[in-house]
Amino acid sequence: MKLDARDLHAAYQKDLFILKGLDLSVPVGKITIVIGPNGSGKSTLLKSICGILKPQKGSVLLDQTDITGIDLDEIIKRGVSYIPQERAVFPQMTVAENLDLGCWVFKKDRLKVRERIQWALERFPVLQDRRKHLAGSLSGGLQRILDIAKALLCNPSLLLVDEPSVGLSPLIAQNIYEELLALKAEGRTILLVDQDVRSAMAVADEVYVLDLGAVKTHGTKENFEGQLGDVVRNWLI
Repeated sequence: MKLDARDLHAAYQKDLFILKGLDLSVPVGKITIVIGPNGSGKSTLLKSICGILKPQKGSVLLDQTDITGIDLDEIIKRGVSYIPQERAVFPQMTVAENLDLGCWVFKKDRLKVRERIQWALERFPVLQDRRKHLAGSLSGGLQRILDIAKALLCNPSLLLVDEPSVGLSPLIAQNIYEELLALKAEGRTILLVDQDVRSAMAVADEVYVLDLGAVKTHGTKENFEGQLGDVVRNWLI
């Protein structure tokens, strides 16, 4: 599933634009990363794509179909899932109940709900072992795995992933990146925002660097070989 953003402008308050004419193209079956300093518009980009924030100008195209500003539930039905930076679990509900809620788009098809939850538990055995535990009792890493499992319940072709490793230990973060590579190997397209530049670069195929709501530079990972330090230092100038 190919994603394109063209001349994208987005703001949380009228005329105070965070995104200022952003152009981006995410190739099918690849991991495209978006990096940049705090406040450059990385998370705003994902929210504008998935419909949480309605762009004020420009367009978002999914396989050449304009999906600009449509509601999140419709976005999900079209094969897109969004994993926010903040944990999206319901802490006072069990793992199984959280997974059940993750099937809300097709909740009336109870057979499909059961099949998808069983698939998720088999995909992530660590959740199977804890399916009756309260989600709030899980470690940060397990909550992140639950976030990913919930996002996969709708079997998306495109994943929008915001800061997947934030607050996690290096070992757990490595497991999360390995899972992203496994999802890519299944043919899924991934747009990844991450402040952990080195880890993100390790899994990237394409790289976009944002600054002040626009693309500063972009290219393949190979285009940035040996230049990563210079890119990061430029954020501080």
